[in-house]
Amino acid sequence: MNHVRHKLDTPGQMPKPSHIQDDQRSRNFRSLVLSGTVGALFLVLLLRLVQIQVLQAPLNKRLSKENRMQLHVVKAPRGRMFDRHGEHLARNRPSYSISVLPYKVKDRDEIVRKLLNIRDCEGGPAFDSTELVSLMRKGARRRFDATRLKEDVGIELVSIIQEHAREFPGIVVQSEARREYPLSEAAFHVLGYMGEIPESDFDSLKEQGYRYGDLIGKAGLEKQYESLARGEDGQEFIEVNAYGQRLGPIPHMPMVPPIPGSDLYLTLDRRLQKVAFEAFPDSLKGSVVMLDPRSGEVLVMTGSPSVDPNIFSLATSRRTKEWAVVATDPALPLNNRAVAGTYTPGSTFKPISALAALEEGEVGPTSRMPRPCTGAFRFGNRIAHCWYAKGHGYLPLIDAIKLSCNVYFYQVGLKLGDKRINKYAEMLGLGQRTGIDLPSEKSGWLSGEEAYNKRFARRGWKWTRGLVLDMAIGQTQILTPLQLAMVAGALGNGKAVYRPHLLKEVRSRNGIVIDQTTPEVTHTLAFDSVTVATVRKALRVVVERGGTGWRSAVKGIPVGGKTGSAENPQGEKTHALFMACAPVDKPVVAVAVVVENAGHGGSVAAPIAGKVLRYYFEQTDEGRAVVEEYAEEEQAE
Repeated sequence: MNHVRHKLDTPGQMPKPSHIQDDQRSRNFRSLVLSGTVGALFLVLLLRLVQIQVLQAPLNKRLSKENRMQLHVVKAPRGRMFDRHGEHLARNRPSYSISVLPYKVKDRDEIVRKLLNIRDCEGGPAFDSTELVSLMRKGARRRFDATRLKEDVGIELVSIIQEHAREFPGIVVQSEARREYPLSEAAFHVLGYMGEIPESDFDSLKEQGYRYGDLIGKAGLEKQYESLARGEDGQEFIEVNAYGQRLGPIPHMPMVPPIPGSDLYLTLDRRLQKVAFEAFPDSLKGSVVMLDPRSGEVLVMTGSPSVDPNIFSLATSRRTKEWAVVATDPALPLNNRAVAGTYTPGSTFKPISALAALEEGEVGPTSRMPRPCTGAFRFGNRIAHCWYAKGHGYLPLIDAIKLSCNVYFYQVGLKLGDKRINKYAEMLGLGQRTGIDLPSEKSGWLSGEEAYNKRFARRGWKWTRGLVLDMAIGQTQILTPLQLAMVAGALGNGKAVYRPHLLKEVRSRNGIVIDQTTPEVTHTLAFDSVTVATVRKALRVVVERGGTGWRSAVKGIPVGGKTGSAENPQGEKTHALFMACAPVDKPVVAVAVVVENAGHGGSVAAPIAGKVLRYYFEQTDEGRAVVEEYAEEEQAE
């Protein structure tokens, strides 16, 4: 018994109370739960790590690269334009723009607020608030395309944006080239200008490799040869940091270099172009064209009023203001009157009537008409007047052209009829487009019974024989200044009419000739030698002292020409016209001048042509060579 009691009294052998055992079990359970939870968390982290590092490794590597890299489009330099002597007519200048990449902008309102806080060098806001908000909203519609916020900015604003790149996520500085035209207004109509692609046209042009915000040729040669001049953009990968700052190209990443646009060497003579533009009165409207009738090369094409094409390279706000003035100008300065201006030729058409009469055997060089000029001519119930009210009397053909006698040519018209007159007008290229390498050329119009009845059918007008009187003196046909210059050259050479062209050569950026324009004959002329000699003599006496075109004379060179005053339904004064070729017996240049609402061709248009002709023969190497050749021939005789 004592033994038993002794064992029970031994320490540690006493049974634990029930509440102590419950606490122990609770602690064990909590430890187990905690351990399980921690283990589960570690298991989740481990599984996630496996997923990220193993299963999603390719995706995450790509995303990492995309955050580190930025695909940068390297714009191809646009092809330059040069004149026939290699002098610049259109070139590129460096420029910077501030743009937004909308997909990188998290808080658009905050970015707008910060941009509006930037001040320019004069203390004013660098951005226009209304314009900025509008452009940011516009850009949001094309989240992955850069949208220009401000163009052609100064280096000060560029520095601010780059130095504070962390504050402007999604705002980038882009370098680009802007078009520059050294001749300004003097060559606007022929060279054209550049403009941003309208949003409505972007989707169709995108297939051709254009990008949102790209510039494209809008008129003139810029539009005509857009495919040659634009080149092909390249691309490269740029490393950027977390704030979008560019750190430079990424080594070993493929780069596609841009292919520059081709350089265009034109037939124009820059010096002549400027002389012709400055010779044209600022207050008048019209055009001057000079070409080489032996090849169709256009040496001069200018018009008034004109526009400075450099305004289209200005920043948006300034460009918009300038454009508003140009677009609403009633004088229509955007029109290229040389190829799209249409005029009745007036008396400049009389040599064509004479040519037709000579070729058809209706007159000879000394032929006089049955009825003398008394200042008027009766045909049926109609009395048609001559410009000289006192009358010219009986005249031979050459004098009739020299003095521009209407009555003489009324009778020529009655002898020939409309079909035979048009036969020779068409031979000289009238009534059809010349095919010059410019957009928007008009064809003009040749009158005659069939054409007249068709054109005026809605009015109920019918051709009558008396209309041939007006036709013979050039008051019913319609032509362009370019066509008039072609006529002058064709009458002088008497052999062929060449298609006029402005592109001489296409060259690569390093000067290698890629293509050349070959002269193309559009009409072969096979006129009788007597006809050609008679017409040349008549054109020559027009420019001699006493003739109506004497103000276009050039010392040492026989110039042949014809003045004209064309009826103008829109004004009180007639249009003044003049055409000429020189030397008249083997012309190397032909020129046409049309001045709207200016009066007589001899007093207004001929002096302009004279300035251009004299500069060519006195100041250019080609012209001086011709003068020397004529001087040697005279000494030999």
